[in-house]
Amino acid sequence: MDKDQFSKRWIEIRGRVKDNWGRLTDRELDQVRGNAKLLIGMIQEKYDEPRKVVEIQLSRFVDLRPGP
Repeated sequence: MDKDQFSKRWIEIRGRVKDNWGRLTDRELDQVRGNAKLLIGMIQEKYDEPRKVVEIQLSRFVDLRPGP
């Protein structure tokens, strides 16, 4: 996952993250501010997910392009 791309598209990705990992609070997502490593750590902690699984899911969110 490209860190710059993740950071630039954070607002868009944030909504998808919230839909997928609803236990993350708005405050936690505000703290992330486009930092993928921090987000991955939060998801791992709240959901007890392996790092690689979280990275793959986030990569899919970044790769999705908005519709027309």
